[in-house]
Amino acid sequence: MKKQLIFSVIISLFLCFSLTNSLFSCSKPEKEEEPQIKEKLITTHNWYYLKKDGFEQINSPLNAPLVIKKPWTESIRISSIGQTALIDSTQKNTAPKAYALVNRCGIVEFDSDKAVLFPDNLLFKDSTAEQIVFMNGNPVFSLYKNDFFNEKFSAQEKNSSSILVQFDTKSESFFPIITTESFNLNSNSQVNDFYWDGTFWYYCIKESQKEKTIFSYIKWNPKKSLLSILPADTPKKIDVQESSETEFRIKKAVTPFGSAPERIKKLLSSLPKNFNFYLEVKTAGGPSPRYYEKNSPDGDTPLEGKVQLSDSWVAAIFKDGTMYFSGSLYNRRMLNNSKPIALRLPRLPDGFTYTDFGISDGHLYASWEEESFFETGRSGFLSVDLAKVLYNEF
Repeated sequence: MKKQLIFSVIISLFLCFSLTNSLFSCSKPEKEEEPQIKEKLITTHNWYYLKKDGFEQINSPLNAPLVIKKPWTESIRISSIGQTALIDSTQKNTAPKAYALVNRCGIVEFDSDKAVLFPDNLLFKDSTAEQIVFMNGNPVFSLYKNDFFNEKFSAQEKNSSSILVQFDTKSESFFPIITTESFNLNSNSQVNDFYWDGTFWYYCIKESQKEKTIFSYIKWNPKKSLLSILPADTPKKIDVQESSETEFRIKKAVTPFGSAPERIKKLLSSLPKNFNFYLEVKTAGGPSPRYYEKNSPDGDTPLEGKVQLSDSWVAAIFKDGTMYFSGSLYNRRMLNNSKPIALRLPRLPDGFTYTDFGISDGHLYASWEEESFFETGRSGFLSVDLAKVLYNEF
């Protein structure tokens, strides 16, 4: 679904000019008038571009060094950003962090106003990194060798490279947790997609044969703490069951926006009724995302957006840089009586889009990339002192 939406037309101007008008056009005399949304334009920010061994600050994404565009599975880009949860509300000096999974590179830790890259050239080499989730505050993600755009990998390489990896935040090191060998798959099989619902891990297994490709499905859960299991011991310490394509698709299904959490529906309540969108919703410190879509027949092509549900706030950013925020930043007062605030991130050059975001303490980090069909060129992230914007902290 995500890659289909990459090809959609970005209707940013429509969204930006519709924010205020929609508040009045949808009201009726007999009903309570909807609250006005405060709007803020973000003008103070810093740009960074990603490179093989880290990132560098620039004045504009256009000033990032040109790179050869590659399929999104092969390029250096932020493939996913996730939030840690506030474990103990009494820990006043420990703000939740955000982590960005950088394909072919490593993980960037966003801790308040600091961004630090933790690379692993061996583990990430030639592998596609996707789907960051959290277990006990530690990022967990998938690594696999994608052969759709790259046929050089042998069957053995593809099989042995499909792994679930933990980034231990204390030791600042990467540790493989599960490999495909743990499931006794043959050499032509590879895990190319997964979903974790907080209890079970659902795997889609791709088996490449000479004349056809076969997909099968399993689900499993550990008999003890997953992060305490060594890869060599996993066959004895995980419970594996057969699953089905139907069960897997249900887990990753896109459901109508009407079934979304109330906090999200309130956050986006001012959008025009004919404005269509597709949302990937992540919960801080949680499992795999959920997906929602608003698709009115008389509306426009859905615009993709990312939503983060945190302990004290909820926020959404669309690909054109339009952002909505409700709640309070860490250890700060509630804003606007919990009513939504609309923000506009700096406009990106043509051919560039915002892809994901995270918030640590009072700082916003939004990833961006240069897109062309299924390929990605330059990429990086934007940092904003959100506390200054929302609370006028100087």
